[in-house]
Amino acid sequence: MTGIRWASLATVVGGGVIFLVCLVGVVLGHPWSAVPGGVALLMAVREVRYLRRLRSGKIAGRES
Repeated sequence: MTGIRWASLATVVGGGVIFLVCLVGVVLGHPWSAVPGGVALLMAVREVRYLRRLRSGKIAGRES
């Protein structure tokens, strides 16, 4: 892997930011904000796992 995968970086950072915003919403008394926060966190984790498998050579890279 020679370059930065900008779409993956945006997915992980965006998912983390959305998760933190939703976490603040839960703390402030909006329990339903946990649902989109959980989805965003799961998407970020899935992307990180994909990048690890890609880097280790277990899967072939997708063409961009």
